[in-house]
Amino acid sequence: MKALEYVANECPRLKVLDVSSYNPSINAIIPKYICKWKIFDILRVARFYVDEILPQIRLHCNNFICLSATYNYFQGDDAAFLVASLPELKYLDLHGGFIEKEDVVKILKGCKQLVHLDIRECGFL
Repeated sequence: MKALEYVANECPRLKVLDVSSYNPSINAIIPKYICKWKIFDILRVARFYVDEILPQIRLHCNNFICLSATYNYFQGDDAAFLVASLPELKYLDLHGGFIEKEDVVKILKGCKQLVHLDIRECGFL
C-alpha cells in the first residue's frame, strides 16, 4: 500500500494502473488516489466495487478509456452504474467474471464508443 501511496503522490501524470492481482487492501484505497491522476486513462483491477471506483474516475479522469475488471461479479445495477459513470468507455475487459446477459446488452447500448468488449469465460447469471 505504501507503494501505491508513493505513486499517487509522486506520479500525477500516471496514465495506467495495473493491480490485476486481487488485493482487497489496495482495491480499497484506489478511489482515494484517483483524484491525483488527471490524465489517468487505463485501470486494470481484479474484483472491485463499481460504486466506489467509477464515480472517482468519472469526476477526475476525463481521458479514461479502458477498464479491465476481471473476475468481477456484476449484479443488480452495476451495469447501469458503469454506463452512467463511463459512457465514453472504449475498452472493457470483464473476462472470467459473472454478468447477466441483459447487463451485457445495457453496456453495449450505453457505451456507444465501445470498440472492445471481452466477456470470455464469463458465467452468465
